[in-house]
Amino acid sequence: MSKYNNITEGMKVVDVSLSEDGYNYYGFVRSNGEWAIMRENTAQTEYRFSVGGSDYSTNWTNRASLGYRLPTIG
Repeated sequence: MSKYNNITEGMKVVDVSLSEDGYNYYGFVRSNGEWAIMRENTAQTEYRFSVGGSDYSTNWTNRASLGYRLPTIG
């Protein structure tokens, strides 16, 4: 997804889950199937992302167990 200036550029928010064991989750999807799930640590106001190219529904369901990292652009 390096052709985008921002991880969520061109994506639509499709899911939000708040106050889930100290995290808020936000699910984003592009029309081509690429997705990003942003996890917000509510105690530290810290944001991390998990990204993928397909199968958003399964990854959203398993959002608590995904690997999250700082965003890298470029």
